[in-house]
Amino acid sequence: MNQVPGNSWKSTAITEQQYDDSALEGVAANIKLLLKLTQDHKDACDKEKNGSRRMLRVATMMTILDNIRDRIQKCQSFGNRVGSGAEMRRCNTIPKPRNPPVPRVESDGLDEENERLRRELSGSLAAQKSLQAMCTSLGKEKEIMAAELSRRVHELGATEELINDLKVQNEMLLEKVKKCASEKKHDGGGVNSALRERNDVLSEQLLKMLDGYRTMKRKLRKAEEENGGMRSFIDEMRAKIVGSLERIRGFKEGEVLSPMNVDVREEIVALESMFECFETMVVDKDGKKQGDCVQHKGEISACKPSILA
Repeated sequence: MNQVPGNSWKSTAITEQQYDDSALEGVAANIKLLLKLTQDHKDACDKEKNGSRRMLRVATMMTILDNIRDRIQKCQSFGNRVGSGAEMRRCNTIPKPRNPPVPRVESDGLDEENERLRRELSGSLAAQKSLQAMCTSLGKEKEIMAAELSRRVHELGATEELINDLKVQNEMLLEKVKKCASEKKHDGGGVNSALRERNDVLSEQLLKMLDGYRTMKRKLRKAEEENGGMRSFIDEMRAKIVGSLERIRGFKEGEVLSPMNVDVREEIVALESMFECFETMVVDKDGKKQGDCVQHKGEISACKPSILA
């Protein structure tokens, strides 16, 4: 009777140990999934710079870590309860079995199968939870991408409307520019023709004035040349007249009065008056006639010989 309780205690410890192993197998699957997500997150961070997706991946990894922590804590608490129960059974008296022992040959095989199926079920549940977390994160990412896509579509529509408005304004401005250019062309053509005609008239007037200036300049040069020649001639004549007057005066002072010399004297006076008139005309600077010469008292006879001859 002492052997039966010992065997039951051993089978219970083996069953609990197998249950603990199945729970740890689920933790290992979650750890593998966490490593895979970590690697994917690292690769995505190197390629992309989207902050929302990065936060979702981090949230998924935190969820898996919380699941792993809960499983490890559960295994630890269950192991503590099993150890304390075994010690209590050792201390107390072994209870007597009410029913006779049944052979456990077939039940051991079933227990192993159940434990294997339980481990597979635990792994499947852990994988299912991880997949659910991933699907949740993917759903959130999908919602974010849909919102971003709708926002981009809205911005694209607004941009297209703005482009259409700018095209219409550009066409209107182009028409206005063409209209203004045509008006300026017509107005500018009339103004340019008037200015061109005015310019032609002024050019002709300028050419005429230049020709008149050149003509006047030539006439002035010619007049200056003639004036210079006339002055030299006048100076020469004045010198001759002055010399003739001096000779006449000298002859007048030295002659003897006689009846024959009276006529000669009158002729000398007439010549003197004529030379004085010439002198007055020569002395005039403007070359104008200052009046009639003094009339000589007597006519010079052509028959009588001149005293100067």
